[in-house]
Amino acid sequence: MSVPASAEGSVLRAAQGGTVVALAELSPPGGLLLVMPHPDDETLGCGQALAAAADAGRDIGLVLVTDGEASHPSCDRGELVAVRRAELAAALAVLSPGRTIPVHRLALPDGTSRRGDLSGEGWEALLAFANTLDPRAIWTTSPIDPHCDHAAAHAIARDLAEHFRAALWSAPVWGRFGERPLPEGELRLFEAPALAERKFRALAAYRSQFTDLIADPEAFLMPEALLAHFAAHPEIFHCG
Repeated sequence: MSVPASAEGSVLRAAQGGTVVALAELSPPGGLLLVMPHPDDETLGCGQALAAAADAGRDIGLVLVTDGEASHPSCDRGELVAVRRAELAAALAVLSPGRTIPVHRLALPDGTSRRGDLSGEGWEALLAFANTLDPRAIWTTSPIDPHCDHAAAHAIARDLAEHFRAALWSAPVWGRFGERPLPEGELRLFEAPALAERKFRALAAYRSQFTDLIADPEAFLMPEALLAHFAAHPEIFHCG
């Protein structure tokens, strides 16, 4: 996947006319399960909404499809996984202060994951984790995101939503940039200005992704213009 240099595209243009979605619709009282491809996608795509759900007392759990271990090809994998896990914990502590959000790691391969990589045993363990929440809603990345890990996260979330008969909401991350077909569901916008500062601080926790913390000429590094966009733009959701 090529990283765009600027925050523009067909989804962002369409979202300008999107209607507001309330937290009660995104996450009815009860369990909320997030299925995210990498550490940081939960903050980039829906950090304000996640903070709002935490403040509203929702029972929240996070399924992490990969550990994001391929972002720095020259870095020791074990060391990078430890860094990214620590960043995720720091970000979640900012978004959900005083509460622990449990994380279930599927440990699928970063950069090449597919829904079919999840074994039967892995699916049973995932169901056991999700059962503790009895989710009323599931949030994930969008099927229009041009990245196989994001597609895998969406496919797993879709299967979970069918199993639990829960509402499925998708938040485009990379799919919001560039020219591409719009998702089938109506684009809805969530924004909570009082929580913007918390999202900004949660984003700042991901120093390995957004700064030169780790020297690696092949590393992923979020362009500043895109990071500023995610920090300031209303969060985009669509149903399904």
